[in-house]
Amino acid sequence: ATAYGAAVNYLTLGQECLTEKSWDRSYDLTLNLFTEAAEAAYINGDFEYSLRLINTVLQQAQEVLDKVKVYEVKIQVHSAYNQLPASIETGLEILQQLDIPLLKSPPPNLMIEKLENLPTSTDARQQAAMRILMLLLPAAFITNPSFLLPMGFTLVNLCINNGNSPLAAFAYVFYAMLLCGPLSDIELGYQFGKLSLRIQDKFNAISLKCKVENLFYTFVMAWKEPMKRTLKPLRETVQVGIEIGDIECVCYTVLNYSSNIFLSGQSLEQVNAQQAQCSDLIHKLKQEFHLYYALIWQQLVLNLMGKTSEADELFHEEKLLSFLHQTNNLSSLFCFYFAKSLQSYLFKDYATALENALQATQYEQAMTGMLSIPAHKFYESLAYLARYPNVSTTKTQYLTKVADNQHQMEIWANHAPLNFQHKYDLVEAEKARVLGQNWEAAELYEKAIAGAKENEYLHEEALAYELAAEFYLGRGMKQFAQTYLKEAHYRYQQWGALAKVRDLETRYPQFLAPKTASAIPTTYATLSGTRMASSSTKGGSDWFDFNSLMKAAQTLSGEIVLGQLLEKMMHIVIENAGAETGFLLLPQHDNWFIEAQGHTDSDEINVLQSLSIDNQPIAETIIHYVERSQEHVVLNHATQEGQFTRDPHILKQRPKSVLCAPLINQGKLSGLLYLENNLTTGAFTPDRLEVLKVLSSQLAISIENALLYRTLEQKVEERTAQLAGRTEQLAQANQEITAANQQITALNEQLESENIRMSAELDISRHLQQMLLPKDEELEAINGLDIAGFMEPADEVGGDYYDVLYQDGRVLIGIGDVTGHGLESGALAIMVQSSIRTLLASYQELDSVKFLSALNQMIYHNVIRMNAEKSLTLALLSYQDGQLLLTGQHEEMIVVRKGEVELIDTIDLGFQIGLEPDISDFVAQTKVSLNPGDVVVLYTDGITEAINTEKEEYRIERLCEVVKHNWQQTAQEIREAVIDNVRQFIGQQKIYDDITLLVIKQKY
Repeated sequence: ATAYGAAVNYLTLGQECLTEKSWDRSYDLTLNLFTEAAEAAYINGDFEYSLRLINTVLQQAQEVLDKVKVYEVKIQVHSAYNQLPASIETGLEILQQLDIPLLKSPPPNLMIEKLENLPTSTDARQQAAMRILMLLLPAAFITNPSFLLPMGFTLVNLCINNGNSPLAAFAYVFYAMLLCGPLSDIELGYQFGKLSLRIQDKFNAISLKCKVENLFYTFVMAWKEPMKRTLKPLRETVQVGIEIGDIECVCYTVLNYSSNIFLSGQSLEQVNAQQAQCSDLIHKLKQEFHLYYALIWQQLVLNLMGKTSEADELFHEEKLLSFLHQTNNLSSLFCFYFAKSLQSYLFKDYATALENALQATQYEQAMTGMLSIPAHKFYESLAYLARYPNVSTTKTQYLTKVADNQHQMEIWANHAPLNFQHKYDLVEAEKARVLGQNWEAAELYEKAIAGAKENEYLHEEALAYELAAEFYLGRGMKQFAQTYLKEAHYRYQQWGALAKVRDLETRYPQFLAPKTASAIPTTYATLSGTRMASSSTKGGSDWFDFNSLMKAAQTLSGEIVLGQLLEKMMHIVIENAGAETGFLLLPQHDNWFIEAQGHTDSDEINVLQSLSIDNQPIAETIIHYVERSQEHVVLNHATQEGQFTRDPHILKQRPKSVLCAPLINQGKLSGLLYLENNLTTGAFTPDRLEVLKVLSSQLAISIENALLYRTLEQKVEERTAQLAGRTEQLAQANQEITAANQQITALNEQLESENIRMSAELDISRHLQQMLLPKDEELEAINGLDIAGFMEPADEVGGDYYDVLYQDGRVLIGIGDVTGHGLESGALAIMVQSSIRTLLASYQELDSVKFLSALNQMIYHNVIRMNAEKSLTLALLSYQDGQLLLTGQHEEMIVVRKGEVELIDTIDLGFQIGLEPDISDFVAQTKVSLNPGDVVVLYTDGITEAINTEKEEYRIERLCEVVKHNWQQTAQEIREAVIDNVRQFIGQQKIYDDITLLVIKQKY
């Protein structure tokens, strides 16, 4: 702003040096001084002075092309004054002077390849007309959408007739917006959008970058890609617009960002902070017209957060409505009524919700191609269905309207299911509910919940849980309803909608205890019962005892001998799932074999029989279905419901209740549980199923670890047998060749110390350790952090561990070092990994101190059971929104800020894990704030205590120097620099300890 103010002053001084006859004698100089001053005055916010200069130029200009630039400024000044119809009139006036008519139909035979290879345009009138049409987009979009199609057709036609130019990038992205919106060809629209970015790069069109990328990321990208991916590029586009002085486009980009960040389900605390910044920026840029649009979204967020006193300060509703109607601000009118509809629906005022939805529909055309339209149709359909039971004469019309909306939603879902499929499924669930199709409704609710969760639409996941709860409550299934209400309650808390949380607590006090003292999500008991009789003679179950679940998980995580693990596993499953009989199946050579089976009539569990499933008392069709689908099958009355009633086993044995569950670890199917109860129908209740789901991940991990351990034992036995045979041969040779005795002894020692230990223990343990490492795709999915890890086991196997977990928006980072070397150390590292993952799945709110104390208890008991003198140092970092919470005792943590190194000592933050049963008194935490570009380095002593051929240690000082020198690089590049330096230092020296490094960088 200071620069443009100075520019106005200098240009004004230049004008004062002119004479009355300068327009005749120095036409070009005078024209440029007045034109540049008009533009600088507009950008500086002095609109009246800008208009005076514009009028002077229009009176004195000799050629129509000389007027174009001030016409462009005049269009923007009218927009800043909220005079959008005047902006359109101004644009049409200069287009007429340029002799450019607006087309009423699209150019024929549009082919992307031909358009991309058009020659470069040199036509000045074409360029002028395209700039005018580009500037008319906002005004037409907001107040007169009927102009949009003719404008888009004309822009593309100008390119076809005259060739490409930097402005062609805008023409193609404009047309892409129309294709994704009113022309309903999303696939072609996405191709046109990509074409626009390539044309922009080809011409290096920096001055158009804000306009082109705003349209692409707002109107094109999310019809094919996740909506949340639009947020970062839109923020970057705002900065680009500020740098090039495209003030009007900056405001529109800011508005689009403020709506997208809400609609994508981000935390309302984050949304509110970002929207407040957006409003402040618009205010500073003196763009009053855009401010009202932003304030509508901001007030909706504040209302949902329960901050009504703050929301009331933003605007007066009746005055705002009057002003929007007076200025014909159609897009803000749509947002106003949509926000009212959404809010009314969430708080159960369905009549008001539908009334406002119908009002918003009148202004849909002003939001063409925007992501607010699917959200509006979603809530409008839900409002119709909520009102459906209360109307008599309009039921058919309601269903017809819902069907129309769903037809469009299905089209969107076909192109971007990750944004729209769960919306479609939830409306279908509600429709099935009102039509009495209860079974279909239940399945659709589950599908909607799963889709919203998978694609991180937290607010719509919460809504799906709430509507499912109301469905079950309406059917008298109170326990089901309570389960789903608790899930909805927790997710609304996570979202930050405390007003909605209080609303649920008020409506359902019998199910929900008030927990709204803080916006921080709180931990609560979710599903399942504390004790489940195998005969399932009780109707219902008590709420699950968290300690019981932890003990079960601890038992499983601490057992790595396969036979013993399977025996304990079957006891736990049969006891807690309500089964009468149970089978565990494991895969071998593309077939399934029964490896464990048990019955409530006997305490004995038969294990490791490797029985083929052929001619066994199980339903094979169910086994193969679960194998293919990797989904649970639960039959409450196996002979009368579901698609397996014709299975030979079910026909012959007629079991009453059947459950088959997949055991999955890291996307891999590790085994199957097959359970039956022949005493009662409906034995496998949702509560019991949830217990099984909670335990299934631990079951899969434990089976995988035990199988690997068994493989290790077998290889050790094989090598031992080989050694025994070789030793016998050597002994015979020793009798025959006395002279070779010394060589035989040396070979025997080498085989004993190296062959068995190194080949068997090293190979298998390395494989075990590598399985613990997070995958690259898991690290790349974490928002806000750039993470790179490295772990290389030593020649003698050690027990280093690191992991990065990302679940429900929470990031937990761990790094540890087990004392000693050998198989026991590697096994303990595996236990730490599985225990942390089990605990994380069970803690809805991550309290690092409690978490570390609980982990220590699990590891301590496992170490005692192993009869091993082992412990480990372990640091845990919990990350969210630029804040790290560090707890646990480990090596000093390195933090680099703008090249300055800071060391954070962890000696007072914890205690060795596994030494004492209770370390809660020793555990503390410290907070570290990260700014963009800050680097955090975690490591084990395998790096700092690495020794070179001169017996010198690498030391932390050298590590800090390498990180400091490379802190501006990516996390991966920093990791590579450190590892290369360590290897260069070590040289040919043997490595005696694991080398582990984790680099974390706050993204810009």
